Amino acid sequence: MIDRLARAVVAFLVLPALGACSAPTVNPLLKNPAQWPLVKLKGLTDHPKSLPDEAERALAQITVGSYDLIAWIHSSGLCGLSGSDWSTYVDLTKSEGHPGREEGFSGPVEPAVGSSSEGKVSLFCTPTRMLIRVEGETSKPFVSGDAVAQLVNGGLDAVVGSREAQQESLPGATVTRGG
Repeated sequence: MIDRLARAVVAFLVLPALGACSAPTVNPLLKNPAQWPLVKLKGLTDHPKSLPDEAERALAQITVGSYDLIAWIHSSGLCGLSGSDWSTYVDLTKSEGHPGREEGFSGPVEPAVGSSSEGKVSLFCTPTRMLIRVEGETSKPFVSGDAVAQLVNGGLDAVVGSREAQQESLPGATVTRGG
């Protein structure tokens, strides 16, 4: 009788805990993209390129070699990057809160989703920052807006976000606003 009671108590305590561990947790920040730190950035008020239809606001311009990129955001949850004749974006609200951090960048592990375009450009978005990598290009690096960058391993790594996010993710940034 005591043995059966002990098993019942264990089942009563352990099974709900197991269920709680396996239930997916959604970061509350993902539920309201309008509250993301990225959306609250000032961004670019004047930029030479038009934005794709999916974009609401340009946050930064990043140029290196033959690439002239505009990092943009939409308060619905889209985070994107546009080149001269292409655009890519991700919907962070559909990431289901899967945490990640792009290799080569520092900072917190956050809900994230990534995309790549042109075979050389990668975009990795979180609610607080955009991590951008351009492979194989190192000439004339430049950023404007809410971005910093650094030449690394024959390419350029850039972070778009608040000054704190920039410092966390790319503490050795040598390319800052205006050069």
